[in-house]
Amino acid sequence: MAQGPLPRDERGPAAQGHPPPPTVATGRPPAEPRRPVVLVAEFCPPEGLRTLEAGGCRVVYAPDGPREPGRLRRLVRSADALLVRNQVRVDEELLAGAPRLKVVGRLGTGLDNVDGAAAARRGVAVVYAPGANARAVAEFVLAQMLALARRLPEAAAMGASGTWLRPALVGEELAHRTVGILGLGRIGQALVPLLRPLVAAVATHHPRRGPEDPGWRRLGVRWMPLDDLLAWADYLVVLLPLRPETRGLLDAARLRRLKRGARLVVTGRGGVVDEAALAGLLREGHLAGAALDVRALEPPGPCDPLRGLPGVVLTPHVAGLTVEAQTRVATQVAADVLRVLRGQPPRHAAVLPGPPGPAPSPGASADRGRGPTAADAAAPAATPGTLPPRPPSR
Repeated sequence: MAQGPLPRDERGPAAQGHPPPPTVATGRPPAEPRRPVVLVAEFCPPEGLRTLEAGGCRVVYAPDGPREPGRLRRLVRSADALLVRNQVRVDEELLAGAPRLKVVGRLGTGLDNVDGAAAARRGVAVVYAPGANARAVAEFVLAQMLALARRLPEAAAMGASGTWLRPALVGEELAHRTVGILGLGRIGQALVPLLRPLVAAVATHHPRRGPEDPGWRRLGVRWMPLDDLLAWADYLVVLLPLRPETRGLLDAARLRRLKRGARLVVTGRGGVVDEAALAGLLREGHLAGAALDVRALEPPGPCDPLRGLPGVVLTPHVAGLTVEAQTRVATQVAADVLRVLRGQPPRHAAVLPGPPGPAPSPGASADRGRGPTAADAAAPAATPGTLPPRPPSR
């Protein structure tokens, strides 16, 4: 005959809410459940580390990962999550040595150094922070434009040396200048309101979005064909990500289409601009100046063709490095890493965990130069194991 449930005091201690008794074999309580291990292989602001620790993770902070590849490979073997910036290459080899890995967090917006296809094949999620540093980069672009217009690097160097040749430092005002933005995404959308009170006009070109996109009218900018934009702009701001169709887009022929005396600001991704051709046009005086925060090779090699040229401002990929932006990036990525480790969908995924799916197109998730459009809102949800879908190219 079936018996009813045991009285409360006859059930096991776990069922009554009490911890189990010590084991007979060891005389100790069972070990606590293993906490997820998060390997942080590059610099991360403390707010991000605290978010991970508060979420129950054991954080292994090894910010010298790019310079200690052997140690990185050893540590990643036991990691459930890996956080990187833009120096550690998360490729097939590194992923193969990380059998426990469930998620890679990219502390930034671009994904040039993360092999999304390899991650998708292994069911490893990739999360990042699109838009978290847009304001910081937009302000930096404006600062670079002003530095070029007023020849601030040369003025600072002259002042530091004690030289006082004011006539050699005559600059120009932005009020009558035109600005072309190549790649009007989140950063470009943050930049336009900063430019509008200062410049004569703003126009744009985006390789994947045509003149019919309603976003241009909403922002109050004109869309132009690429060659027309090059011939029109006094300042060309390049915010494009590095993809197969954007690699070398501004080659020698296209750079020569820029109007004589134009200036170039590059803060998207290195590799979009032919740096040797740019150096040649600067030396011959066709272009008046250039400011590059991103390079084809980072850091550049000893034969950098742009180093030491007058009118050139070179910075070490620092456009997004503000206290506020880096805090936003770190906490946003840490929160998404915790969501993946808990089996919850992340808010900003470049690759979602799941069974192997079709390989993503190279660089498809590294779009620093693309912002949300009306088509994005209607786009279908991402399929596990793939990159989230994009609206059709226009």
